[in-house]
Amino acid sequence: MQGERLKEYLLQIAGQINEKTELEDIYQQLALLNDIDQAEAEEKKGEVLSHEDVVQKSKEWLK
Repeated sequence: MQGERLKEYLLQIAGQINEKTELEDIYQQLALLNDIDQAEAEEKKGEVLSHEDVVQKSKEWLK
């Protein structure tokens, strides 16, 4: 996650913090946003599996 993107996410999260928010909640939200960014980057590069590939691989994994 790049610095500017991290700053954007932290500001977004800061607006949602309340008295019940814990540091772990913030870590989880940042991790989720980072995972989404990575998935979108992989999709743009064409690094995705088709539904058929997932079905086939899951059959192999579940043997």
